[in-house]
Amino acid sequence: LIDHNISGEMSLLIGMLQSKEATQDDYKQVMKRLSVINMLNTKYFIVSPEMPLMNDNRLGNAWFVNEIKEVENADKEIEVMKNFDPEKTAVVDKRFKEQFFTFTKDPASVIKLEKYTPNYLKYSTKTGTPQLAVFSEIYYAKGWQAYIDGKAKKHFRANYILRAMKIPAGEHTVEFKFEPKIWKVGNIISLIGSIIFILAIFGGGYLIYKQRKTEEK
Repeated sequence: LIDHNISGEMSLLIGMLQSKEATQDDYKQVMKRLSVINMLNTKYFIVSPEMPLMNDNRLGNAWFVNEIKEVENADKEIEVMKNFDPEKTAVVDKRFKEQFFTFTKDPASVIKLEKYTPNYLKYSTKTGTPQLAVFSEIYYAKGWQAYIDGKAKKHFRANYILRAMKIPAGEHTVEFKFEPKIWKVGNIISLIGSIIFILAIFGGGYLIYKQRKTEEK
């Protein structure tokens, strides 16, 4: 992603900042063209320690899109992203096609991040019709699980690196929890080990008690 997209977008931004003829309109136009940087919710550009630039075109923690653009594979996915509008379009590998659905963007729909920790995210949503949400979070199927109103739901990868998910109509709570299988297995093994350890302590204590009673007799 850095090689194919971000480096080019950064070069575009740097070229504009170094140009003595660049106007405020030029700056705004360039910022709109930073598709990948904006979908990654980049808030500031540190031109110098004294001069951070605010990025008003960042897309936020999550947003609803207008359409899904299906592509053949991950290579096509990252190629298409050189020229697309992430605010309107989610570029998705066809291997996730079973989760595609027909929808129309509801301009009144709202999605808001309510809580954020390294292993847990909580959003509130309000929509009139089913919508497709894109989350500015890294897709990692081997650990992150999605829930809507406490019930497990599927999510999929969009824009090569982010998460996407169907959101039903109405008001809902969407959660992402980091629950890798190896962590669950580790907890079970740890629990079993603790039980064995406790039983060993009680068993050893009982044997010592029994031995002392025998000696006293």
